[in-house]
Amino acid sequence: MLKEDLPLLAKRALKHILCRPGEIIYSSHETLSKGDIYLLGLNPGGKPFITIEQHIDDMLTRTKNSFVDENWKRQQCEPLQLQDVDKAPLQKRVVQLLVDLGYDVRTVCASNLIFQTTTSSETLCFGLAGLCWPVHEAVLGLVQPKLILTFGNGKDSPYSFIKELVGAHDVEKICPSGHKGFICRGFHTIINGNKLFVAGLPHLSRYNPVGKVTVIEWIKNEAGISIFL
Repeated sequence: MLKEDLPLLAKRALKHILCRPGEIIYSSHETLSKGDIYLLGLNPGGKPFITIEQHIDDMLTRTKNSFVDENWKRQQCEPLQLQDVDKAPLQKRVVQLLVDLGYDVRTVCASNLIFQTTTSSETLCFGLAGLCWPVHEAVLGLVQPKLILTFGNGKDSPYSFIKELVGAHDVEKICPSGHKGFICRGFHTIINGNKLFVAGLPHLSRYNPVGKVTVIEWIKNEAGISIFL
């Protein structure tokens, strides 16, 4: 599939939720190409400001990255100021995590398992994950990542959804998170004929991976992305 085919596929797959608020990708259209990492959260949060259909229409011309170009402390659609102080903790952690892995956040394709925006995960219908997955499969075909890096590894998380989807039972790898009460999980699998490692970190709104050298090296080694800057 070509990148230019993605909007039509997305509209067909998501036809029942096109009018709902949400976003498909958190990164620029330039990341819809071969890359080492596919970053995956649960769903967009904050104040809704665009519908899924509108986002699809703008997807192939999108140049901003939600983790560095949006002000999550106010309204998501407001641009960030240059000062790092304006970034929300989750934004800072994502940026630094990717730096520690050897990547610039702007070069990494990023999305959410479920595309609908909600102000709280408690109001989210996790059943929408299956509806959204065909779009992820198409994006994965474009990116062909070595690593799917997910936020959250509990029951209702992108990590658990993918693990159940591919039937990765009894093959889970565990890594100490460096923070009491949290653990990092992962497994190797094949999606669309592409071998990759799925790493599930505790959700970065509660867990700070910065400075967790053991976790960073574990991800690098399992995914085969031993890049050192």
